[in-house]
Amino acid sequence: MRIFILQGISVELPAQDDHFLNDIFHLVLELKLSDGSADRVDLLSRDPTLGVWDANGALGLPEIIAHYTLSVFVGLGGEERQLVASKELYGPELFGQLGEPVSQSSISVQFSRLIDHLSIEILLSGHENYLDMVLKAEVMAVDPFGQMSGEKPDDINNATTQEQEETSLNLDDYPASRLTNLGIFLLTRFKRFGNLDDINNAVVGLQAAVNLTPDDHPDRPRRISYLGISLYSRFKRLGHLDDIDNAIIKLQLAVDLTPNDHPDKPNPLSNLGISLLARFERLDDLDDIENAILRLQAAVDLTPDGHPDKPIWLRNLGSSLISRFERLGGLSDIENAIKQHQEAVNLTPDGDPDRASQLSNLGTSLQTRFEIYGNLCDIDNAIAQLQAAVNLTPDDHPHKPLRLNNLASSLRGRFNHLGNLDDIDNAILQLQLAISLTPDGHPHKPNWLSSLGTSLQMRFVRIGSLVDIEDSISRLQDAVNLTPDDHSDKPARLSNLGNSFISRFERLGNMEDIHSAISRHQMVVNLIPDGHPQKPNQLSDLGGSLILRFEHLGDLEDIDNAVAQLQAAVNLTPNGHPDKSHRLGSLGGSLLVRFEHLGNLDDIQNAILRLQKAVNLTPDGRIDKPSWLSNLGLSLRARFERLGSLDDINDSIIQLQAAVDLTPDDHPEKPKWLNNLGITILSRFQRLGSLDDIQNATAQLQVAVNLGPDGHPEKCRWLSHLGLSLMIRFEHLGNQDDLDNGIVRLQAAVDLTPDGHPVKPGLLSNLAASLLTRFQRLNHPHDAEVCISHLSTAALSPVGSPAVRLGAARKWIHAALTTSHTSLLAACECAISIIPLVAWLGLSIPDRHQHLVEIGGIVRDAAAIAIVLDEFDMALEWLEQGRSIVWNQILQLRTPVDELRAVEPDLANRLLHVSSLLYQGSQAKNPQAAHKRSPEEEARQYRALAKERDEIVEKIRSLPKFHDFLKPLRLNRLFKAAKEGPVIIVNVSIVQCDALVLVDGVDEAIHIPLPDLTPERVNQLQIKFNGLLRSSGVRQRAVRDEDVDIGGDEECKKILAELWDHLVKPVLDSLAFSVMFLRDDLSQHTDQGSL
Repeated sequence: MRIFILQGISVELPAQDDHFLNDIFHLVLELKLSDGSADRVDLLSRDPTLGVWDANGALGLPEIIAHYTLSVFVGLGGEERQLVASKELYGPELFGQLGEPVSQSSISVQFSRLIDHLSIEILLSGHENYLDMVLKAEVMAVDPFGQMSGEKPDDINNATTQEQEETSLNLDDYPASRLTNLGIFLLTRFKRFGNLDDINNAVVGLQAAVNLTPDDHPDRPRRISYLGISLYSRFKRLGHLDDIDNAIIKLQLAVDLTPNDHPDKPNPLSNLGISLLARFERLDDLDDIENAILRLQAAVDLTPDGHPDKPIWLRNLGSSLISRFERLGGLSDIENAIKQHQEAVNLTPDGDPDRASQLSNLGTSLQTRFEIYGNLCDIDNAIAQLQAAVNLTPDDHPHKPLRLNNLASSLRGRFNHLGNLDDIDNAILQLQLAISLTPDGHPHKPNWLSSLGTSLQMRFVRIGSLVDIEDSISRLQDAVNLTPDDHSDKPARLSNLGNSFISRFERLGNMEDIHSAISRHQMVVNLIPDGHPQKPNQLSDLGGSLILRFEHLGDLEDIDNAVAQLQAAVNLTPNGHPDKSHRLGSLGGSLLVRFEHLGNLDDIQNAILRLQKAVNLTPDGRIDKPSWLSNLGLSLRARFERLGSLDDINDSIIQLQAAVDLTPDDHPEKPKWLNNLGITILSRFQRLGSLDDIQNATAQLQVAVNLGPDGHPEKCRWLSHLGLSLMIRFEHLGNQDDLDNGIVRLQAAVDLTPDGHPVKPGLLSNLAASLLTRFQRLNHPHDAEVCISHLSTAALSPVGSPAVRLGAARKWIHAALTTSHTSLLAACECAISIIPLVAWLGLSIPDRHQHLVEIGGIVRDAAAIAIVLDEFDMALEWLEQGRSIVWNQILQLRTPVDELRAVEPDLANRLLHVSSLLYQGSQAKNPQAAHKRSPEEEARQYRALAKERDEIVEKIRSLPKFHDFLKPLRLNRLFKAAKEGPVIIVNVSIVQCDALVLVDGVDEAIHIPLPDLTPERVNQLQIKFNGLLRSSGVRQRAVRDEDVDIGGDEECKKILAELWDHLVKPVLDSLAFSVMFLRDDLSQHTDQGSL
């Protein structure tokens, strides 16, 4: 088989026995005579010195054959359709059109666009000695921006190789036309196989062809245009800016050299527009996209509706409008783009080989509009168009993988919106097929691998199959490995890989995964230059991953860095950009997280501002609108809890209700939005007491439970919140059914949560409180026993939030007091042992201040109970432990953890790290976490963490001077303080009020009851005394060099007199001291303290 190049068209002349000679210099047609003999006619010959094909008129063809009839057929979807009517050609006219001397034949003009295949039939007839014979040729047409079709790879390789061999000796020895033909075929082969040598040689050959073409030659614009196209193609592969700059220069020159009335003018205009679009996508220069649209619009305007290339120009114009929309967010651009693509489809008849491409572009633009407005009709229509494009494309077509990828992308978009597993399953199937159809080494293969990895990650998020996330990371890593570091797609592929590491981290909790994710996202940010349109998106991804690590490790540097990255992303996103709302929402969420940890009011104020803007900028149909509404509602609730403004709680409920209303019942997020709404309405009820609120809250929480599928990791929380709501309603309305149903829901929440799970202590504590309520109502001893059992289990749990466990211990103390249970002292001991964990191991600042108040009350009550049980030494140890913790926190003194860090920093950091993981595990503060590990998987992990923490503590206690680390102060250290005189500790508790006195030489504390002292009396005296101090300016933060008169002499005397009567005198009387003896020395020998 020999392929000859004729004006950019390859003519394939299949050999039939010996009918065609293999001589490369001649093309011979054998004709059979009517008498059975045969004659051979030398139709074409090539002068090897000139490289020119021409008709061989020496044989006198016009005398042999009277005329020739030319018919041209084009293959469309497997069927042939006649494209050029039969035309009679006489004499050398036929070969003049096919021969090299003619610069542009009608054939090459008609078939410069991509087709399946072309058949040329030449009927030779008219001489009595010849039968009517048909010369057939198969022709391959070249699409500069597509790929060839209708040719076998071997044919293309053979043709290009032969041409290359014939022109490889010295380019100057061959005419520009041959060099042009060679360049075109090298370009075509590069597009098919991706061999860089081909595109480099194509550029060299086409540049040589241009250099050999005189300025006034009619083919000069066309050859310059092909050179520009080859430079564009090399840029798309390698990303070198010099190539795209030179391509634009060449294509602009081709446009300038082509007269406005020339029928080919739209072709270089469109090529120039596409090249400007490519440079815009790389450099984000708005002048480029504006000029691209102008050129592409001009190409459309210069082309009549019936022209076969009109749909192509419309398609290119639509693509450029999409790009401008993605950059600037102008809604008119997306509407206009869809209009252009739809018109292109309408102008492309069924059976046309370009129809699949037009349908694919229309589908992609409809998907883009869906992502803005969320209109389901758009995504359904997009999928229909893209599926039709795939169906029209045979498996061996070079564009089949691309169209499969586009279809998969639209299916992912619908899955994101509706959550239908069939869509994500189908998307994965399409991408697997695309990969199987793409040979290794193909430049697009990494793109399909990245898309498949992302789809697998999305399915993992929904159904939690570890096989999916492992396969996702493997595919994404392959995509990254196959992408050169300087490739423009490298950042996006690294980012996708980072996102999959995050998903696996959220499931398995391996800190290496979150570190790997942040590393990838940081690499992406570093790779993308400032000003690049993708920079804000990558900054946003980095910020999100830093927030996740902060929520697990509590490192303030992470949350501060996250806020900075997300703020930068917002700053770099222009107003009106479709992603502005998303970036504002992410920033608002990060500020909410930081407020929850540090309590800075500026953070919650800014969070609300950002989230409100995100909501305002997001149309109701957008998939992320409910998320921003919910986060806004949660932020308003957080500010209400801090400042108490009723406007905030009312507005919070409005936003959360809107999130619920915008979310269909079958959406996986609906139960979460309902739960948020329910507990917020419950908060308002607890503030205002409106029965409508408690009824509404209970109803919302019931629907959340009903919609939440069994096995959902959050279902236990939803059940617990419903149970609490029923309990609160019982407390106000007294309906026994509410009490019983509340206990049933709370018990179900406990049953769904395996032992060792960090939320189990809180769930057990809630259930126990409800059982105690029923015991107090019905006096069933079983309820009391189960209540105490649940509270002791919660308080003694090795996992979970220390604050929650301390709350359980406090309830245990209360329940044991109420029921006269024998575990009362054990409950107190447990509470005291938890206090150091609460105070010293990484509490957020707002929680720390809140728990300081709680710690004081718990210590006082525990000490009072120990005193009641004659455990005076134990009471002293507990009081000193509590005093030390509270004052260390208030005065910001060094804690035992600080002292440990000074000696063993690595050990201290390990303790804080593991303790933080155990604490954070019981918190549900990441509103975006759509999936978590199964409860059993979480429980296994946290049991292991609790064991690790215990091992760390034991190792610390083996160090010198740290034997009592996180233990109450030992009594022998307290008695040393009495060397200089009696030490008096006063304890004020709701249980009773007492004084304990340490005297040198006495081995145990002396107990002095204070029956006339009450918490209420002490509180009133404190209020009065603080008022005196404020009125005298003593509370002002200023340095004073002289004594200050607090004034209010009579009021001060009353306060001191009351203290004397109810506190000082009973203590002194009990110690048998006389007033006269103490008048001068009281201040030296008495140390009063209280909590």
